[in-house]
Amino acid sequence: MTVAITPIYAAIVALLMAGLSMHVGMMRGRYGVALGDGGARPLALSIRRFGNLSEYAAMLVLLMLVMELTGTAARTLHLYGIAIVLLRLIHPIVLFDDMAAPLWRKAGRFVAAGGTALLLVLGAAAILL
Repeated sequence: MTVAITPIYAAIVALLMAGLSMHVGMMRGRYGVALGDGGARPLALSIRRFGNLSEYAAMLVLLMLVMELTGTAARTLHLYGIAIVLLRLIHPIVLFDDMAAPLWRKAGRFVAAGGTALLLVLGAAAILL
């Protein structure tokens, strides 16, 4: 069986990861911090944005790959991949470090985090059932 769909979304996630990684590097230069966040809240938030993508994207793409290898329909795989990309793109935009953040950010974070958790459950269910 060939794997033709998952690599598309893995590549898009990799580009997003590269962008977030470059942003962390630029923030490190701006604040003169080589390791950790040096107490700079904007740098800490940038690190968290990258870290959150790193923590979730790998498992989501792995689930998608297993789904593809086990014969999940192409349409379902594309919907799953689009959801991964959209949710992981929204999350760094709405991530905040102050509970006084605007409501749209709180709602966006709820959607992005909740949607990601739902994708984990749906991916696991598609494989196990």
